[in-house]
Amino acid sequence: MKLSLQEVETFKSEGYLKINERVIDDNHLTVLREHYDTLFAERRGTAGKGMRNLAVVDSSENDDAEDRTEEMLQIMEMWRLDEEYQKLLYHKPLLDIVDSLIGTEIQLFHDQALYKPAYHGGEVFWHQDNAYWQCDPPNLVSIWIALDDADEENGCMNVIPGSHLEGLTSHGRAKSEKGELPALLEVDADETRAVAVPVKAGYVMVHHCMTLHQTNSNRSPRDRRAMVIHYMSTGTRNREGVVMDDHLTLRSKLT
Repeated sequence: MKLSLQEVETFKSEGYLKINERVIDDNHLTVLREHYDTLFAERRGTAGKGMRNLAVVDSSENDDAEDRTEEMLQIMEMWRLDEEYQKLLYHKPLLDIVDSLIGTEIQLFHDQALYKPAYHGGEVFWHQDNAYWQCDPPNLVSIWIALDDADEENGCMNVIPGSHLEGLTSHGRAKSEKGELPALLEVDADETRAVAVPVKAGYVMVHHCMTLHQTNSNRSPRDRRAMVIHYMSTGTRNREGVVMDDHLTLRSKLT
């Protein structure tokens, strides 16, 4: 699924791209959903098993007294936990998209599952991914995979086109009406420029690590399950300036 020259130019100018061809077929989608639900169910009500609620106020996420009326659930490094998600890293249509944008030498930065449950799914605030990561060069790309239909009612992606060309913005700790959210950063954004990017199940959108983006709360009766894979070029350095050569190589001219 190599991108056309026009699609590549659109990504370069806008900082995101909605892919119009389906990437995950029905059978594959069913398997991914089943494994996704199993992993989240196994981790509910547990401590130290890799699931976080990004909507929890204060730092005591494992405290039974914490308010969990909002849930923005995250599991990092799904590929380490489940064979189907490990295989997903090498799914050819995904790597073809990334190859078109950053070249053939592709490494995994990390992946994450992001789950907004029906009725009480929490918000993710405006941010740039590289405010968290501080990678150099800042040219990582992320493919956001919809496991459910994602729209404006249940928390699809919203982006600010062209913001990736405007440099890194100063971020602060995110705050909800209930208090500070220790897991999230936040930045003021000109929401008059924002564009919603609804994505059907089995389809994807890709965005640059410097593109301002966010997702709204899910108050609909539908879950919003999403999977995100973050890719980098070989030779990318972390915030300490160290080349991350220990990360998985997903595609290379040498293999």
